[in-house]
Amino acid sequence: MSGYTNFAIVGAGVIGNYIVQQLLKDKAAGIVNEVVVLTRQGSRTTVQGDAKVIQVDYSNDESIKQALTDVDVTISTVPVAALDVQGKIAAAAKEAGVKLFVPSEFGGITVGAETEGRSGAKTKANIQGQLKALGIPYAAFYTGPFADYIWASFFNLDFTSGKVSVGGDGNKQITFTSRPDIARYVSYVLTHLPAEQLKNRGFSIAGDSKSFNEIFKAYEEKTGKKLEVTYIPISELDAKLAANPDDLPIALHRFWATAGSFQRTDNHLYRDWNPSLVIDNLPVAKMREEN
Repeated sequence: MSGYTNFAIVGAGVIGNYIVQQLLKDKAAGIVNEVVVLTRQGSRTTVQGDAKVIQVDYSNDESIKQALTDVDVTISTVPVAALDVQGKIAAAAKEAGVKLFVPSEFGGITVGAETEGRSGAKTKANIQGQLKALGIPYAAFYTGPFADYIWASFFNLDFTSGKVSVGGDGNKQITFTSRPDIARYVSYVLTHLPAEQLKNRGFSIAGDSKSFNEIFKAYEEKTGKKLEVTYIPISELDAKLAANPDDLPIALHRFWATAGSFQRTDNHLYRDWNPSLVIDNLPVAKMREEN
């Protein structure tokens, strides 16, 4: 093992909590020394396990800097609405002596989206330029949509309702990775790869690649329930985004309908990874109970 051992995670939400819990498992195994979780002042965030939770005033550079003292790697898992705070966190991390910054990517590949694409993708892409300007090394992780999370009404993919909507014709191959698998990969790479192999690098990982139509068919075969699928033309998605560029569900469906699955991956860097398939993460058990 030649990687880092002291970690700070900014936020412990949708993906952050999974990374925290995996790092704590690795701490129990003697691979990780310290796990610090940064939360906003007044937050009621609680973390199960042996993590140090520090409430931070993100408007105060010194508050952030103190929380990041003796940290090797800062992992940002802030949501899209809070992406702008990453520049301030990264600057404080640089002053605190943090050796590597992991920006909040954990989705589609955003390289090249600095001037085009939805606003969230632009912000994610621009932070890498800010990190280079600061002179703090970074490692970005691209995972595709979360295979265990997106099957919900917010994304128009609530299977249990029997009605789903997707952009385009539903035939585009898409990369999916579950949050537990992402956490295992991130922790492994950061604790095992030499620092030089992590510096200013993007890691593309894929738990599975399937089209929505393939997923719908697999779901119907497993549950015996027919889904009512609405296909939204890309022209209609574009019109909706022109009216509201920050409509996240629509922006995601536009991206999924056109970007496609990753052309190459870095799965090989963790040979024992063995991620789960999309069908393993569908709400099939709940559906069987209701039937």
